[in-house]
Amino acid sequence: MLEKFGGWSTILSELCSGQNLTAEKTEALLSEILSGEADASQIAAFLIAIKIKGETTEEITGLVNAMLKVSQPLSVPVNAIDIVGTGGSIQRREAALNVSTMASFIAAAAGAVVCKHGNRKASSTSGSFDFLEAFGLPVEQTPDEVSDQIHKKNLAFAFAKTFHPAMRFAGPVRAALGIPTVFNILGPLSHPGRVSRHLIGTVDNVLARQMAEVLLAQGAKRAWVVVGDGGLDEIAVTGSSNVMEVKDGFIKEWVLDPLTLGLSLHSSESIKGGTPEENVQIAKRIFSGEEQGARREMVLLNAAAGLVVADVVEDLSKGLEKAALSIEDGSVMKLINSMQEHL
Repeated sequence: MLEKFGGWSTILSELCSGQNLTAEKTEALLSEILSGEADASQIAAFLIAIKIKGETTEEITGLVNAMLKVSQPLSVPVNAIDIVGTGGSIQRREAALNVSTMASFIAAAAGAVVCKHGNRKASSTSGSFDFLEAFGLPVEQTPDEVSDQIHKKNLAFAFAKTFHPAMRFAGPVRAALGIPTVFNILGPLSHPGRVSRHLIGTVDNVLARQMAEVLLAQGAKRAWVVVGDGGLDEIAVTGSSNVMEVKDGFIKEWVLDPLTLGLSLHSSESIKGGTPEENVQIAKRIFSGEEQGARREMVLLNAAAGLVVADVVEDLSKGLEKAALSIEDGSVMKLINSMQEHL
């Protein structure tokens, strides 16, 4: 199919000269990668070339289409949400805190239906599925097991490796490069359950706008694509966060200031995480109510945003109250214990 557009040399020459590709071209290119027909040097050249040029919304749309066409199907409730960060922020490479994964537990315990799509670390110290494994939760579940769990527990985790098996051809190259690539973007946009509600964190406003445009084109019912203070791929408590909100067929941009919610501003040092094992200990302290302060507030704020996107609450203030209550009344630990008991 790629030969229709001149083959690899033509496509790579276009990218290297700064030309933008059509969605049809990028879909054909990624389809060739996912079918195992591209070699490692071609995959690496593509990832570097498109990163240097900068991805367009149309290019990302074509790549997402290719991903979804070969993904394993997953049945999830129509109101399910995904809470995920793209990775790529400098801090995540040094001391990642698994904010979106921790927030998923809290949001689910507080009334949302959450199916988090994620992977192991690629450009951070702790990926979501590294964290889950360290927590003693299953990471190699089948599509049927994931579907069964979300219908019973209102929370499940869809491992990208399971649902996008064709990514095995690109995975080693991505890992070897050791830098954020377009695949960081594709994961959150290629949920195998085709969820229509998303809370996605990414690292810059241009990318956030593009991702919001792709979600809008996909028919997302409601989504926030956020860029935290300092390029953090989560809603931050170190400063304001920029929000691209997809709702009612439009994209609205606004600024989220934690001070307006009665929260304090914290230093970057205070929200650091570490290895999966270190993050598990942090999570246990937060979920048990033992840890207060910056990391707890950041996890609660992201969980609150998830509750808003899920239409469980009307606004962030109510979301924060509901999220905090789920810790205080033991709902979060009860949910985790029930998931561990059924291993």
